[in-house]
Amino acid sequence: MKRLKTKLVVVYTVALVIFISFLLMYINHHIHSAFIAFQEAELQQNIENIHIYLHSYHKPLNYVLFQNPDVVASLKNVSYKSSLRITIIKDDGAVYFDSFANPELMENHLYRPEILQSRTKGVGSAIRYSKTVKSDMLYVSKYFDNYYIRTAKSLGAINTLIGAITKNILIVGFAVLVLTIGANYIFATIFTKPIAESLQFIDQFFNGDLNARILNYKDDEIGYLQNSMNRLADNIQARINELTAQKNKLFMIIESIHDPIALIDDSKKITVYNKAFIELFQFPETVTNTYYFSIIRHSQLNAKIHVALSQRQNFSFEETIGSNHFQIFIYPFPQPDSGILLLMHDVTEQKRIQKLKSDLVGNLSHELKTPISIIRGYLETIKDISLDEKTAGQFIENALVNLERQNAIINDMLKLNELETTAYAVTEYIDIKTIITRCIELLTPKIQKKNLAIVMDIDAIPETIAGNAFLTEEIFFNIIDNAINYNNPNGAITIKSAVDTATISISIADTGVGIPQDEIPHIFERFYRVDKSRSRDTGGTGLGLSIVKHAAQILGWNVSVTSSMNGTVFAITIPWAG
Repeated sequence: MKRLKTKLVVVYTVALVIFISFLLMYINHHIHSAFIAFQEAELQQNIENIHIYLHSYHKPLNYVLFQNPDVVASLKNVSYKSSLRITIIKDDGAVYFDSFANPELMENHLYRPEILQSRTKGVGSAIRYSKTVKSDMLYVSKYFDNYYIRTAKSLGAINTLIGAITKNILIVGFAVLVLTIGANYIFATIFTKPIAESLQFIDQFFNGDLNARILNYKDDEIGYLQNSMNRLADNIQARINELTAQKNKLFMIIESIHDPIALIDDSKKITVYNKAFIELFQFPETVTNTYYFSIIRHSQLNAKIHVALSQRQNFSFEETIGSNHFQIFIYPFPQPDSGILLLMHDVTEQKRIQKLKSDLVGNLSHELKTPISIIRGYLETIKDISLDEKTAGQFIENALVNLERQNAIINDMLKLNELETTAYAVTEYIDIKTIITRCIELLTPKIQKKNLAIVMDIDAIPETIAGNAFLTEEIFFNIIDNAINYNNPNGAITIKSAVDTATISISIADTGVGIPQDEIPHIFERFYRVDKSRSRDTGGTGLGLSIVKHAAQILGWNVSVTSSMNGTVFAITIPWAG
């Protein structure tokens, strides 16, 4: 880019050189003209003096006069002293006298320009090269009755003088030019400095330095322009900050959405996306400005996107991608050539919950229907048939047992629902040994009924740890109850503990029938029973281990199960800081 200062200096210098050149030519011409006019006047005066001198000798003037040695000497003396060439010419052009040459050898001068001019005007002048004296000469002649007096002077002295004057003018002109260029450079620097500052500001602002501003601007038109640029920059920065804040908010909102989102422009490239989108398609690198079909590996979805881009058509449909189910929405933007919004709502959990709800309703209906039917059968029998007191009492006892079982199912459902809807529990200091002992005491009647041996080695457990008493009791009560229900008569339940610097491990082992390996992953599901008939005989609700799972999740504990033909072991791992 050509700098304005350079342009100003160059243009001004060229203009100044042209001006000085013309001025020099003008001055040179006028000096030359003035010198010529001066010389003409001087030569005319010399002519008049010569004419007076000649007439003082002889009247009329003729050839004889110029044979007089005194006249010739006098004229040559005047010529020598005044550096003049004096020529006396007869009216027919013949030369009477010449101070520089022999008249007899000179050609006729009748048609010399100055002679012709003086014949018509009385006085004539001309400048030409003289072959006689071999120099540029200024000739002035005047006509008198029958002869011409012509004086001439070499222009060599005049040219030398004009050359000296021209040289001085050139020296002065060059000095003026240098000084003027320097002054012009300083002026151009001062004049263009605000412009350079403005250009620097624009360059900085354009390259991202939004805090750049023009400082110390003057109170003139350029200063007003710079102030206006500052205000414009302030407005642009405020607008950029506002748009950046809105953009950041939008990105935060998009990023916080757990459903995959992507914006695809009309060139079929992804412009905006969130973390869930690249995680879904397992693409760890950035996908900005990448063709959507190189990221989305799903033919049905890609086909819908292609139609939405080409036909500006909305879509809403469900697709299974990997192991997840999605409700997919494709919205073309209302502005032309602006692309589409792809929104993939993950409905996997909803479908799972719907299935759980459906299974729960079915299981709960089945679990509640059985005791109700049994109770109804006993009550109808008592109502319709006359029974002895002992049989009727037995029927009523059986009805109460089933009623209690129904109540237990309802209580466990309420308890499980409370655990599922709770994300955390109040932390308190608990004594696990006391809780386990209390659970054993509560279950003693069932233990004695099956004649089970209880072996406990829990002395390693610390006196108190951080936890929750209610949840801890639910975990141990249900696991021990499960060990009783599925144990063999005359069997044993062994409770052991081990402690290291990071964890407390407690195992509860029974000597029961065991759990098949393919059934172990399902035992924590609601109403899931390995042996359904035996579970009902023992009075189990099918919800105990689900309660254990959710209670352990809230506490941050881990519950694992191993089983064989010799029995089942539940291992509880509790994080502990030591």
